[in-house]
Amino acid sequence: MNTEQPLVRMEGITKRFAGVTANLGIDFEVRRGEVHALLGENGAGKSTLMNVLYGLYRPDSGKIYISGREMCFSSPADARKAGIGMVHQHFMLIQS
Repeated sequence: MNTEQPLVRMEGITKRFAGVTANLGIDFEVRRGEVHALLGENGAGKSTLMNVLYGLYRPDSGKIYISGREMCFSSPADARKAGIGMVHQHFMLIQS
């Protein structure tokens, strides 16, 4: 078991949209050297959770810690300053 402090820790993350709960009380940790995969059906909340992590959405409740420090990202630019970014699966530089 890795006892090192998590680089990323999300505690109790909840995100709702117009009465729909996308994430409810999600806990997630990543330590140095670990690789994780988020698996689930369409609409399960995977993208929403990552959008919360990288500052596109703000959680309705819960906390995010980066290297043990509580963070509150107002935008993806704030997240990038803390070393958090997102590479989208369907990247479009220009319209086709």
